[in-house]
Amino acid sequence: MPSVGAGSVDIRSILGSVVNIIKSRANQICASTCDGLVLRMHYRWTFCVLIGCFLTVWYSWYHRDVITCVSHFNAETQVRLDYINICLSYPYIEENESRRYLLFYRWVSWALLVLAFVYYIPRKISKNFDNARCKKLLEDLAANAHRYDMAEKELVERAARYLIFNLKTHNGLYWKYLAVNVLSLVIDIFAMQYFDFMLQGRFMQYGIKSYPFDRDPQTFTDYMSQTFPPFASCELSNENQLVNKRTEKFGCHLTIMELYEKVFLGLWVWLIILSFITCCYIIFLLTMWLPCVKAYLLRAAKPAHVNDKVRGTIDNVSKNCKIGDIYLLYRLKSHLSHVRFYELMTRLSDPTMFNKQPQQTVPPGVTADNKDKMPPNKQDTLRNRRPNMPQDPPINPDYLHQLLSNPDMMARHSQQHPEQRTPLLKKGNTSILIE
Repeated sequence: MPSVGAGSVDIRSILGSVVNIIKSRANQICASTCDGLVLRMHYRWTFCVLIGCFLTVWYSWYHRDVITCVSHFNAETQVRLDYINICLSYPYIEENESRRYLLFYRWVSWALLVLAFVYYIPRKISKNFDNARCKKLLEDLAANAHRYDMAEKELVERAARYLIFNLKTHNGLYWKYLAVNVLSLVIDIFAMQYFDFMLQGRFMQYGIKSYPFDRDPQTFTDYMSQTFPPFASCELSNENQLVNKRTEKFGCHLTIMELYEKVFLGLWVWLIILSFITCCYIIFLLTMWLPCVKAYLLRAAKPAHVNDKVRGTIDNVSKNCKIGDIYLLYRLKSHLSHVRFYELMTRLSDPTMFNKQPQQTVPPGVTADNKDKMPPNKQDTLRNRRPNMPQDPPINPDYLHQLLSNPDMMARHSQQHPEQRTPLLKKGNTSILIE
């Protein structure tokens, strides 16, 4: 936090905190499916510009004299504060024998604040339109975009599996994204009309008529000085009930007008550029239906080890996918290398991809079980095979005849080892006993 001392503020700490916030927001990965650069130019860039203009004007209003008025009867003393309060709201200049009241002078800062919140509306709508699964897929791809090991192959497998199982279901995502961009253009047009109404019809052509910005510091007849006149008049008459049924006229210096003319010139230029970029981007989104634009969006550098033609792969993908799938592939392309994106395109261009089950990938460092690779007859043979133990020594036939002919020895032997009688008959030498 910036340190605040006794009557002093560390400006460097404040600027450092602001710069760090801007850097962190600028480096943040955009993984929303209904978000993009043009929308960020509205709800982030323009929002910050309007907030900055509001703070600049608001600071000038509360930390300097915004108006200085003197009476025509006594120009050496400042007029009363209650008179100045009226002159802040109702100053005027005379044009063609008529009066034009500068009703906006006092309320410019709050008008900028209101418009800043209007420009944040596309962000709230895009968050509600977002697809959670697509967003998670884009986040995983963006988080591992810098890796070149097996993790990228695993991500391609995930993307292919998701697209195969959810193919032709993303049209709603495309239309929602197009609708949010159209809403942003509507807000730009509204902002132009909003400022034009506030400045009494002098904002729409403000930058054009002010060019080449030749100022008239003597009579203030240039268009910029006429729009934001630094000097104005103020009249208190019998209707104001403050001057004892007399009419008194004041001459006033509106000191913030010099700031207004620069602020609104910058806003005029920015809104013109923003509206033009938004219109071009909406046209680009509408041209995604054209086959040539689809081929351009899905075009990738052909890997050296591939013999197929890229054009044929793109045509097959275009046939299998709808406009929403093309839009999603366009978003995935920015997070994958050309080789991996071409591999993804190859998976989607296969006509029999719906009948194929996705292969299970083995994590790095883990070997597959050899039992799964052997045919069933081999597995049964190995399962029934006896463990590898040393074989019993060959038995002498004379010893067996002698053992069977002696009943005492057989009885004693069966008492000591009753469990060995049955295994003894199961050995492979039973043919000797029969003989």
